[in-house]
This record gives sequence, structure tokens and C-alpha cells, in this order.
Amino acid sequence: MGAKVKTVPLSGNYQYHVEDILSAVTERTKILFLCSPNNPTGTILLKSQLQQILDSIPKSVLVVLDSAYSHYVTSNDYTDGIEFVKAGYPLLVLQTFSKVYGLAGIRVGFGVSSPEIISGILQVKEPFNVNALAQLAAAAAIQDDEHVQASRRLVTEQRKKLYAKLQALGVGYTESMSNFILVELGPDAELIYRKMMEKGVIVRYGGTWGLPNCVRVTVGTPEENDMLIEVMSEVLA
Repeated sequence: MGAKVKTVPLSGNYQYHVEDILSAVTERTKILFLCSPNNPTGTILLKSQLQQILDSIPKSVLVVLDSAYSHYVTSNDYTDGIEFVKAGYPLLVLQTFSKVYGLAGIRVGFGVSSPEIISGILQVKEPFNVNALAQLAAAAAIQDDEHVQASRRLVTEQRKKLYAKLQALGVGYTESMSNFILVELGPDAELIYRKMMEKGVIVRYGGTWGLPNCVRVTVGTPEENDMLIEVMSEVLA
């Protein structure tokens, strides 16, 4: 739509720096877009940081918080943003059924905001942007707390085990609050990525995000994670 996009880099160890974000906001700013947990780093914007941002920027600026991976967060100082919507802040929270609910193939998600903001969105959204099957599946999935809790437990447990195995390999990583881990493999990261793919292990190369020394690995089942570490060990050797 001809908008000019400003990006604000994360600070050391891929953390959000509130002052840098606020300094990028001008009288022409329309939307501030945040992602927490962030993809691909897995780092989060703390609840206190989001509060500071919402209290500091002009009310004319719409803050959009993508908290698609929020279910995997174990930090106490975190919010998916919905509490701030209820408190009346100009905030739009984006969620998805593609992650913890396991419905990635049918492409369905939702937004939470004030009636005023939602009514504005409804004026321009496509009328049939989510098909009937996806709506039925989402309505069932959102009530399946047992599945959500099981998925959260699996990711939390396996994330810790992957940390230990990566340490044993002498490979660096960023501690994550999501269902993936950013792994640092050095200047040969792209070559390692390609060799792992040839052996049947799919990871994401970090060059897409301007992180050419990294790959992003998904936290899978115990068997999948064992295969990941086995293949990575072979390729590194």
C-alpha cells in the first residue's frame, strides 16, 4: 500500500530494546508490529516492556502483537497481550491454530482487539478468508485443553534435553521460549544445513533472516530430536 517500513534490530543475544523501538516512532507512524516469542530467535518481549511501549507511544498508533507461539512460554514475566486489550489499549493481538493446536495445514487463526478496531478490519477483510472446514476444526481445537497441555509439556521437556545435547556437541544456541531453537553453526551453517537436508532432517537456514551462521531447528518428539542430534553430529564430524 506504499507504506514505508522501518525495522528495529534486536540487541545483544536477540533481546528487545524498548528505547530503540520508541525512538523509531514518529508522528507519521501508523502501526508498530511486534512478534513475541520472536521468530526465529525464540526470545520474548517482557510484559513490563510491552506495558512501557503501550504507555509511551501515541494512542493513534496501532500496536500489533503477533503472539503465535505464546503457549510455549514458561517465563513468568510474559503476556500474550490479551490482558492489555481488555484494559483498553489500542492493541491487536494475533493468534494461530497452526502451532500448539496442530492445525497448520488448514491455515486458520484469529485476532483479539477492541470493537472499534475489529469493526475497521471487517470493512476491508475478504468475506470468505477462512473456509467452513477450518472454522469447524478451530472451534473444536480451542476446547481441547488436554492436547494443548500435552503439547506444551512435550516442548518444554524436549527443549531442555536439546539444550544439553547441543552443549555436548559444542554447538551454540539461544535459549528459546518457543517450539524451535536458533542454533549457531558458524560460517559453514549453510553447508551443514544442506547436508542435513540430504540425510532427511529438515531445518531452516538462517540466511533468510540475515543470520547466515545459524539454523532454526524445531523441537519435535523424542525420536525426532534423537535423529536430529545424530545427523547433526555426523555432519559436524
